[in-house]
Amino acid sequence: MASMDEEKRNLIVKEIGAWRRNKLLPEQYCDFLQNIYLEDLNDRPKGLLGNAVKKVGQASGKMWFLAFGIFSLICLVVLHFSAFPVSMQIGLCGVITAAFIGIGGKMRVENPLRGMSIIGTGMAFMAGVGFGILQLNGWAGNSGTMWLLGLCAAVWISLGIYLRSALIHGFGWLAVVALYALLLSEYAPTPSLLGVQVYWIPASLLFLWLSWFLHVRHKSAGAVLFSTGLILWFMPEVYSALYAIHKEWIQAEILLKIVIAGVGMFRLRKQWMEWVA
Repeated sequence: MASMDEEKRNLIVKEIGAWRRNKLLPEQYCDFLQNIYLEDLNDRPKGLLGNAVKKVGQASGKMWFLAFGIFSLICLVVLHFSAFPVSMQIGLCGVITAAFIGIGGKMRVENPLRGMSIIGTGMAFMAGVGFGILQLNGWAGNSGTMWLLGLCAAVWISLGIYLRSALIHGFGWLAVVALYALLLSEYAPTPSLLGVQVYWIPASLLFLWLSWFLHVRHKSAGAVLFSTGLILWFMPEVYSALYAIHKEWIQAEILLKIVIAGVGMFRLRKQWMEWVA
């Protein structure tokens, strides 16, 4: 009977916590009810900050020393990063990125959301610090940015395929699209109205075909390639808007492409829905 009373009390305490979170009762009423049902007031549920402070207070001296040591090392690296040789800068960026991805990959098995958050942090760190290295060494022009985009694309696509993560895989192809746009702006700065379409539409059709070809073997890859194909379908207009090329035709082109894409997707809906499902 005592165990049943304990179980009921815990259930009531959880319910009061839900009332507090959902603002169903004022704070003072929730405090009053919890004081009634809690035997020990130290067991009162705390917020995120409260739980974090509690864990910090329970940490051992060794953990405190390790935390401050790591924090000091990070500060030292950040303050002197610009003085390091280029090879060391790149090496540090690679090691830290790999650490983020490795930790996130292991954590993803037990907690997918937290694992993906850590992997995403690693991806953002790679891109952000990589661009910082370009700035520090005077490589921030088109060529340096292209190399960085190519590296990020290769890592993200490989990682997305390995982890079977459509989101990471998709970011990799977006980096490829950005890289292709920079290449066009560098080597074909003033294309004709038809030329802009020719640069992008075949790539769109190729990705749509690849999504059909690969969807049986790799479901998430089929969905990613299909989405990339749709992005590429409208990239001529995006590219024209970014680089101010034939701007007077952009609205008409977008409307025409929406009609063509809508009709095509409606007529082939049974096929492409199977690719991306």
